[in-house]
Amino acid sequence: MSFLKPRMKFVISFALLLAVSVVTVSAEAGRSACRELEEIGQTYPHHFDPAKYWYCETLNEPAEEKDCLKGMAYMHLLKECIPWANWQWKPLQDPPSVA
Repeated sequence: MSFLKPRMKFVISFALLLAVSVVTVSAEAGRSACRELEEIGQTYPHHFDPAKYWYCETLNEPAEEKDCLKGMAYMHLLKECIPWANWQWKPLQDPPSVA
């Protein structure tokens, strides 16, 4: 039984490290750096959470993360939030400048 304790500690530590890594990566997924004038006022899909999107408001400032209303998901082809029932996955592209 004592053999499981160090192994269990390793498994828990590894799981926590993995969770922190995923949160760190997803926080910037598809985020525009808003370095191009054409990006200002534009929205871009969040690559890991369809209920979120990025909005470029200020030149040379990273895009702000925005949430769709409850029950909605961002459809990047339409550039708006739509009901989840109508949402379909489509391949994503990075914005012109990436944060």
